[in-house]
Amino acid sequence: MSVDSLWSKIDISVKNPPDQGVSEAEAPTTESKTKVWPKWKVRLLDTFGSAIWLYITVKLFIFDIDNYLVERFFPGSAGILNYRFLFIGGAFVLLVLFSKGRRLKYLYVCFFPLIVACWKIPKWFYKAKSWIAVFTFLNVVSMAVRHLKWNVTTRFCALLSLVVVAASDNRLVLGICASYLGIYFVLLMARTIWFSVKPSHFLNSQHTLIEKISGASFVNHVTAVSPELRDSSLVRFSAAQLTTFQSNLGMAVLVSRATYYWAYQLEKYRTSAAALMLSAIAYASLYVQGIAVFSMINWAILKMDPSAFAYSDAPAFLQVAYYSLFHGAGSALSPVSGIAVLVKIATNVIAPLFCYCSRYSISHQSPPG
Repeated sequence: MSVDSLWSKIDISVKNPPDQGVSEAEAPTTESKTKVWPKWKVRLLDTFGSAIWLYITVKLFIFDIDNYLVERFFPGSAGILNYRFLFIGGAFVLLVLFSKGRRLKYLYVCFFPLIVACWKIPKWFYKAKSWIAVFTFLNVVSMAVRHLKWNVTTRFCALLSLVVVAASDNRLVLGICASYLGIYFVLLMARTIWFSVKPSHFLNSQHTLIEKISGASFVNHVTAVSPELRDSSLVRFSAAQLTTFQSNLGMAVLVSRATYYWAYQLEKYRTSAAALMLSAIAYASLYVQGIAVFSMINWAILKMDPSAFAYSDAPAFLQVAYYSLFHGAGSALSPVSGIAVLVKIATNVIAPLFCYCSRYSISHQSPPG
């Protein structure tokens, strides 16, 4: 059946004019009674929410800040901390029950992380009116989710090794932790270089998603003209058939324009400076982690064998960190033992490789991951 014969079945006279409904003059007007919080109040609540949730994060994952503050400023009163949750919970309940008109503010602070994730970040993207920023954020999130197990496991073990090297004097433990830090950095550098030069997984997944959506069965169902409407024996569409045809035609145009706009914005993101920014951040993070890793490895070697380096005075950690820099010029330390020389050679080999790979990656603007 030809397209011309399909369009010849359209007769717009079969459709009744749409009901005009209530006139604009008769339409009821409602005034919003919702009061918008002033900016200073929102910023104050954001400050309180950030401080409280920062305290919770430090308390749960870093160190017991309560005991530290009590022992620092109120020595001998540590027993009161056994009832901290009772006091905090009771104070919160009293505030919610007896503070008329302020309950919403307390809930705002309590659920501040959800508000940031579900409201403030989308609002920022809406105000920025930049799809490049949206795709950059989605790219970072997708990388974090795809490599979550690797990142959490390896970085936790690396952080644990750093703490152990700083606190322990056991030669075996120091050797194990230093070896792990070296292996961790080599793997981290290899992954960073690989992800910076390989085609972007995020862009490939977006292209695949566009193709799947365009060819999905439900999209074909709402956009394709049904066999009933393409029947050659049908001369004119009825009102119901014309409505169905218009709906299919509108959905087809909508899907076509949406997928085109999606692909167009992805292409703008691919050719933007976002790739350069992600590559620069990845290599800057690798550089900082490399300094930390080699500093702790050399510190572990020094603790295991003080004669592994030649020096005039007992070096402090900052001197070891300066020696561990990728250039290391002018340091007061000199490697003597075989393992110290080996680590220094590894540092001198990694430095030019790092510089070359970072320049190559950034020049090609390939977003990592």
